[in-house]
Amino acid sequence: MYTRKTIRITKVRALAVAVLALTAGVAGRAMAAPGASAGSALDDAQIVRRVLALDRAEERRADAVKGKIASAAVWLLAERISLDDAALDQEFQSLAPGDRGPDATGRPEQPDLSNLSGDDLEKAYVDREVQSHQAMLATIDGELIPAARDGELQRRLGDLRSEVAAHLQAAENVKHAEWSRRTAQQQRADIGKTIGNDYP
Repeated sequence: MYTRKTIRITKVRALAVAVLALTAGVAGRAMAAPGASAGSALDDAQIVRRVLALDRAEERRADAVKGKIASAAVWLLAERISLDDAALDQEFQSLAPGDRGPDATGRPEQPDLSNLSGDDLEKAYVDREVQSHQAMLATIDGELIPAARDGELQRRLGDLRSEVAAHLQAAENVKHAEWSRRTAQQQRADIGKTIGNDYP
């Protein structure tokens, strides 16, 4: 009798946990795709708007930091992202000729980098690019490509995915190179202090 009651309570708890997990999953998907209802996939027009919004946000961020960057590697990364995203924007714009607005997602802008400068700005910018491109790849693979119906849109999303992956690799390379540069600079300063010299 005690065992049956325990089993029943365990089953009820398991069912409650499953319902809670399912509810949380549906809510998470609804939040991840503004404008789409919980049970419906994005349509092709929504996909194009999402891509344009992502491209424009990346382009604006790159253009905003280029004038403040001293490192050639970081500046070249920002320039590459700005130019490539402008070209991708034109490609996708032809699939949504009526959309000329700055953003179509209603998502909040990421935190501003304008209060940073020097190495802090460069590090924050490169870190942001690595994170945003990882998130973009996840969105492209998990949401946009599976939902696309038009053959031309699917092809362009494949091109976009390749471009985003290349940008991610470039950002990771710059991040590693900048980390190595800063580490070497710190080591030189530490050695200089140890032997009594004043290295910058």
